[in-house]
Parts: sequence; C-alpha cells; structure tokens
Amino acid sequence: MKIEMYTPEYKQAMEDICIATASERARTQKRHHDFSLLMYCDEYLDREKCLMLMADDKPVGYVLCAEDYSAWKQNMAPYAKQIEALGDPYPKRVHDGMAMYGAYASEYPAHMHIDILEQYTGGGNGTALFHALIEMLKKDGVKGLMLGVDLNNTRAVSFYKKMGFTPLNDMGLMGLKLQ
Repeated sequence: MKIEMYTPEYKQAMEDICIATASERARTQKRHHDFSLLMYCDEYLDREKCLMLMADDKPVGYVLCAEDYSAWKQNMAPYAKQIEALGDPYPKRVHDGMAMYGAYASEYPAHMHIDILEQYTGGGNGTALFHALIEMLKKDGVKGLMLGVDLNNTRAVSFYKKMGFTPLNDMGLMGLKLQ
C-alpha cells in the first residue's frame, strides 16, 4: 500500500469508492447517488486536497480535505445549485451541514472525509491516511480539523477518538486541534 496525492485520471475510481462506502440508498437511488457525489466527493476532487490509498496502482481509499471552511463554502456554490435541482430534502441537508460546520470553523477551519473499501480496512491503512493528512495540514499551518460521523457507526467513532478527535456537538461533529 502507498499513499499518493490525487490526480484527475483517478476521478472515476474515487467516485466509485465514495458510492461503495456510502449508504445503501446511494447505491440504489439515483438522486441520493448524485447527492452523495456532489456533497461528499466531487467538489473535493475538483478543488481541494485529496490523498489516495493505492493498491496495485489503483485507489482503494482516500481522504478528502478542505483546508479552509470559507473557501470551501464558496467552492461549493455551483455544486449546491446542482443539489438544489435534485429537490427535497437535499438542499436543506446542504444548508444544515454548512451551518453546523460554520459554527466551528474559526477553531477548526479544515474538514475531511475518509473512506476505504472494506477489504482494505483494519490493517492500519486509515491511520496511515490520517497521519499523512495531518502532516500536510500542519505543514500548511492549519490550526484545527473537523469531521462529521454517524454516531451509530461505532467503529468510525472509535477510530476518530483513537486519532485524538473529541465531540464538538451531539450531532456527530468531532474536532482535532492541530496547533
């Protein structure tokens, strides 16, 4: 396994990982599939910093990161318009997510998404991706990192706590101070 910076030739593979690791609805319902890519993947691939976990020269996982909430919010505008076109309930989810992250952005300006195909989890790959991201963020002078997690996903919550994240609210937002 190795970790590499994302390059656009791998966009389809990265989108495939996003959907493979998303909810069953994202795999079976077109609108939710499109929402998942627009909200949690494409903007990051197009405009942010992304690291790929590679096996046999193909991505099997990633960490996507927006270093600056304000820039991310502006970058999301065209994607938000596409999400609006999907209809209810998706625009409200975008608005609520941006508001939740915005409330903590001064202390935790960066946020991330990490996904790894199931057969590549549990062997330290998530930890390696996470540490590579943290090294990059510290080098860039980012003071804090946050993420959202489904609180029912106890495996993920446990992993993030092991990495040093603490709960920021009771809705699954967690943060990590980097400075």
